[in-house]
Amino acid sequence: MRKYILSQTIYLLLFILFITCKAAAQPVCQIQHFSAYNGLAQRTVTNIVQDSKGLIWFSTWNGLNKFDGYTFKNYKAFPGDGSNLTSNRLSSITQTQTCDIWCQTYDLRVYLFDTRSEKFIDVLRPYENQSKQTYAVRTIYALPKGISWILCEQEAFRIDELSCKEGEGITLYSPEQKNLKGSHIITVHQDSEGDEWILTDKGISIIGKKKIESDIPFKSIKENNGKIYLISDDNQLVIYTPQTQQLQFNEAPFLSSNTINSMQNLGKDSIGLCTDEGLYIFFAGEGRYRLIDPRTSTKPSPKVLSVFKDHHGELWMFGDTPGVVRYNLVTEDKQHYITPKEDLPNAERVNRDFIFEDSQGTLWMVPHQGGFCYYDRRNRQLKPYYTDYDNPNSKYNPNILNYFLDRQGNLWFCNTWDVTKISFFPHACHLQSIDTGFETRAFLIDKEKNLWTSTKKGSVRIYRTDGSLKGYLTPEGTISPNPVSFTKNIYCFMEDEEGIIWMGSKQDGLFRLERTGENRFKIRQFTHQKDDPYSLSYNSIYTIFQDSKNRIWVGCYGGGLNLIEETQEGNIRFLHSGNKLTGYSKDRFAKVRYITEANQVLLVGTTEGLLTFSSEFTQPEQIEFYRNIRIPDKVSSLCSNDVIYIYTDSRKDTYVLSFTGGLNKILSENLLSNEIEFKTYTTQNGLPSDLVESMIEDNKGNLWIIAENALACFHPDKETFEHYDKKYLQQDLYFTEAAPVQSQHHQLLLGTDIGILRIFPEQLQKSSYVPPIVFTGLKIQGASQDLDIDDLKELKLKPSERNVTFQFAALDYIDPQSISYAYRLKGLEENWNEVDNSRSASYINLPPGDYELQIRSTNSDGVWMESGTRVLPIIVLPTFWETYWAWILYAFLFIVSTATIVYIILYIYRLRHRINLEQQLANIKLRFFTDISHELRTPLTLIASPVTEVLEHETTLSANARKHLTLVHKNTERMLHLVNQILDFRKIENKKMKVLLEKTNVVVLLEKVMDNFRLIAEEKNINYQLQTNQEIISAWIDQDKFEKIIFNLLSNAFKYTPANKSITVHANVEGDKLIVSVADEGIGIDPKKQQTLFQRFETLVKYNILQPSSGIGLSLVKELIELHCGSIEVKSQPEVGSEFIVTLPMGQEIYETHENTEFILNDGASTETDNEIDEVSQDMPMDTDKVDPISILIVEDNMELRSFLHTILSENYKVIEAINGQEGLERAQEHVPDLIISDIMMPVMDGLDMVKNIKENREICHIPIILLSAKSSLDDRISGLEQGIDDYITKPFSATYLKARIKSLLHQRKQLQDILWKQWSEKQESPVAPSIDISPSQPQITPFDEQFMQQVMEVMEKEMDNSDLTIEEFAQKLNMGRTVFYQKLKSIIGLSPVDFIREIRIKRAVQLIDSGEYNFSQVAYMTGFNDPKYFSKCFKKQMGMTPSEYKEGKK
Repeated sequence: MRKYILSQTIYLLLFILFITCKAAAQPVCQIQHFSAYNGLAQRTVTNIVQDSKGLIWFSTWNGLNKFDGYTFKNYKAFPGDGSNLTSNRLSSITQTQTCDIWCQTYDLRVYLFDTRSEKFIDVLRPYENQSKQTYAVRTIYALPKGISWILCEQEAFRIDELSCKEGEGITLYSPEQKNLKGSHIITVHQDSEGDEWILTDKGISIIGKKKIESDIPFKSIKENNGKIYLISDDNQLVIYTPQTQQLQFNEAPFLSSNTINSMQNLGKDSIGLCTDEGLYIFFAGEGRYRLIDPRTSTKPSPKVLSVFKDHHGELWMFGDTPGVVRYNLVTEDKQHYITPKEDLPNAERVNRDFIFEDSQGTLWMVPHQGGFCYYDRRNRQLKPYYTDYDNPNSKYNPNILNYFLDRQGNLWFCNTWDVTKISFFPHACHLQSIDTGFETRAFLIDKEKNLWTSTKKGSVRIYRTDGSLKGYLTPEGTISPNPVSFTKNIYCFMEDEEGIIWMGSKQDGLFRLERTGENRFKIRQFTHQKDDPYSLSYNSIYTIFQDSKNRIWVGCYGGGLNLIEETQEGNIRFLHSGNKLTGYSKDRFAKVRYITEANQVLLVGTTEGLLTFSSEFTQPEQIEFYRNIRIPDKVSSLCSNDVIYIYTDSRKDTYVLSFTGGLNKILSENLLSNEIEFKTYTTQNGLPSDLVESMIEDNKGNLWIIAENALACFHPDKETFEHYDKKYLQQDLYFTEAAPVQSQHHQLLLGTDIGILRIFPEQLQKSSYVPPIVFTGLKIQGASQDLDIDDLKELKLKPSERNVTFQFAALDYIDPQSISYAYRLKGLEENWNEVDNSRSASYINLPPGDYELQIRSTNSDGVWMESGTRVLPIIVLPTFWETYWAWILYAFLFIVSTATIVYIILYIYRLRHRINLEQQLANIKLRFFTDISHELRTPLTLIASPVTEVLEHETTLSANARKHLTLVHKNTERMLHLVNQILDFRKIENKKMKVLLEKTNVVVLLEKVMDNFRLIAEEKNINYQLQTNQEIISAWIDQDKFEKIIFNLLSNAFKYTPANKSITVHANVEGDKLIVSVADEGIGIDPKKQQTLFQRFETLVKYNILQPSSGIGLSLVKELIELHCGSIEVKSQPEVGSEFIVTLPMGQEIYETHENTEFILNDGASTETDNEIDEVSQDMPMDTDKVDPISILIVEDNMELRSFLHTILSENYKVIEAINGQEGLERAQEHVPDLIISDIMMPVMDGLDMVKNIKENREICHIPIILLSAKSSLDDRISGLEQGIDDYITKPFSATYLKARIKSLLHQRKQLQDILWKQWSEKQESPVAPSIDISPSQPQITPFDEQFMQQVMEVMEKEMDNSDLTIEEFAQKLNMGRTVFYQKLKSIIGLSPVDFIREIRIKRAVQLIDSGEYNFSQVAYMTGFNDPKYFSKCFKKQMGMTPSEYKEGKK
């Protein structure tokens, strides 16, 4: 029983091995399925065709499908789409020469699918409508010349494929039309000259140049070598010679009862006749027949239905019995092949017979009633195809109902469920599976050309030169034909010059095999011995090498480098770093991977870098080692230190392969250096992987680089790489570190994790197929276009179609996903845009012009095909504005525009020049008037002030004198009004005029202004009145400016209105607007003059000769109204009258965003009232009897005004004069006056600069200052107050008001002195004087004054008990003169220095007495009094009691 089980097990193992070997030798195919799950419209495919562009078309039961290698597109009739298609179930399709598709439906109708418009055309519909009958289509013939024949039951249609879509080029052929001999057409054929042969049941009809005079029916036609061969119904071979146009009946060596089933071309002048009695070959050149009998012992029937001749000249005959017969014409060897039952497909329907040869020369077929298989010509066997090499149950048995071979050599076939595509690849690789799951680790081809191989399973196999297994190496040294394990993992082989084989193992040391006989070796093992320093340094050996000096080197993976040395006694010892190899560092280079030699230099690959040393040495101790490692910042250094393999090719170039570091080519000639230069190749240079393991050169000089999971062919001359993946290697596998070898048959043997991979380099090549590129879609402005872009000769884009996307595909059906694309738009760009597998090109905002879209691609092997570049001319039409006409127009417009601009610039320049001149004149006028106005203010002051003084104080004036003085005063006021108007103009022009808005009763203000003209109205008997619709009208206005507006309008009204007329002022409210108008019955204004009425210096001179005008009144009115955000208009008729209408906003909101606008409260007059002045005068009577009168410094450049001020002030004050700011500053420093009155506009130094210098001088900064100026604006006042002045009075001024302001300031100064004295005396111990908040109109204590008083108090504290203290010493301690000290102290606190010292000392005495610790004498001395009696006298004078009385009162 055990023997039976063992025998069965061995049988099973051998069977699996046999099947695996067969699978490993089978052709390389790629099988891909397409079904409804990945885009096919329906699973049942009835027919497959390829059009002239290369697109694949499928007819299904759900319409027509187009396939471009990536996507399917379905065409059929949809509800409401207007299609003529009566049924979506297609039974057959035929391609035309125009790239359209004939579609035959299940209901026997035919339609032409126009691939450009993507619509179905019912070409026979017009004939059916005309004849009122339906034509049932049997078959369709599409001839190469562009003519199609549609065969029906009794007739046929000849169709011109180009014109039929337009309803033309369709001809009906039938006996009734007398253009066809028979009603039943057997076949249609086009010969080499383009003539059409129509074989009918009643003879042949020829359309073309040839003619035939015969009514004999024929059933088959073939053309061979310029002759036409026909088979008649009675099974005769007939030959038609075009030159003679005669039929020649050839006498066949068989009876007419022998049916000819088919006729085949079997070569030049060779015709094969497949008959019921065998295959007859007619050799036309010799005029003889040869009978091939297909019968064998397994095939008794002689019947032949079809025949195929392969490229080896062998015939394959298909009959009516299962199988196929192979026949060799030379050897007459024949063999019958039948598909075993287990290889037949499990399907309801029988496979269709077919046979073909792929591009690799492999013959594929389905024998009659058989299964899918290929012919193994070496073994002369039909073999099934296995989809999995390692699985004997993976036979591929498809059910083939229909098949098609495309132009690329791919096989497409249909079955019940889907469509299958099989692509065929070069049969360049043979995978021999051994010890599956264990790596093949080492190879050796010995001197007898035997192949030695080892695996990690522990087996060592030896193969003969023919590839057959010689046997297994046993531990005893014999070669056994039975599987035997060597029990050791052999990692490397080496055969030395003496034929001794060395084997290095992992963990088991070194083995030496010496041949002792046929298939017998003496094995000697060497291992590391701890007690023997000359033993092997380590037991793991990865490499063994014999150099040019026949020295043998052993590389240990853990023990470093070993040199084998044989002693005179024949013993072997190992030299290494532990004994004589002293120059070798075992600690750093312990792990050696590979040893080789190049140019008398030994190269050692280690995990720590590359070592080199010369082979020219006599003693091992003399060896000098050089190390090359990776240097991070050096490009020419090694890419990685882990050197795994070293190879020198036939060009003497040496390559160093580093683990994860790619390929390193040595560039340096001197290898005995620590700075060898390398050129590195990595994935960045095209290497498929940086994890390279080994390399080898083929017989053509190409270098094959083995990576972990990829194979690359390196062309050193071009420095290019070709990758070969699992598509070529048959399946997923991993390469091992086994050093590859080349067999005598030029095979490359590579180690894998499955077994031995045998490669034929000359057969492993990239495909040269050039895939055609088609356009599959076009998007314009993001919308897909219903346009057949692929057939366009050029594409024109409208100006509105500048954003386009082109979609395309390269028709390589082997592996479309591996195709890469590149495109460029020539004319816009020169560089190619490489987009990998993306199949679209987009351009945005294309400029107008002529372009050429170029698209190129690789094939499925990644080879770029320059010759297959697809080109599409593109014209982007310009808008009119981008045409040459537009550029001409642009140039014309540019010239015109430039000329116009130049003209306008010159005109504007002249205009500006005139305007500038006029502006300069106006500015000169205005500046002149302004300067004059400033100058007039001083004489006006000298006129107005004395007149006012006389009118107010002189009571003895006569009535006539008072009348005249009153007239003088009135005209002075009028002149001041005119002067102010000129100054207002200047401020408006400089944008310095501010609007001070306050809530005002407009009616009251109007009455006040109108009162100024009552007297004139009475004198001229003018009806003068105010009319308003409300008693009180409140509005936000600037009272001063509003008065000027109304005053000017009334002034003009009275000026131009004759006596006994009327002047009416209207004030009304309309919404949020205030409407004020001044209407008169004067002379009126001419309409032409009205347009310039508000211009500056514009007057009505001819109407107003007796009352001259400055021409600025109405212009000023308009400017002031615009400052109020209002408007003015005039209505006037000559000799009737005029009305000026002013419109102003009443609210305050409109002014809030204006810069020069301020809002003020209406709380009374802006200046001091007379009552206030009187009150101040009463509260502050002047004491003229004082010893030290109050001094006032007057700084004025006008002598008369200065004299006038001296006159009115000298009665009560000491007056000091200065004529300019510089002199005023000097006088102030000299005299330290109590008050300064100054003008602003003065020579040398103006008033403001003088004020600034005074306030910065700590000795005189306390002096109050009043400024007098003709500048009356608010800005001028603010700028003065910012300098620290105490009051600002505008010229002309009232003398009474000036004196009242002086008294008020001095009174406020006195109050401030009292307050300060009280605070300083009460807090005299505090180092810092109090800070007093004083209003701007009062004299202020500046920081300098506070510092001064603080210094004074500090000196007083120190000198409190100094009875000899004098005023001069006190002033010196403050760095001041006696006079300045006196004046400053008196002006701040109102006390002289003597009184100040006495007051302070008495207050200190009071403090001391209150303490109760001192007697009166001590107190006196402590407070600076030498005499207690004098102290008591002074105490009583200040306190009102003696010190004793004070002390008693405290008790």
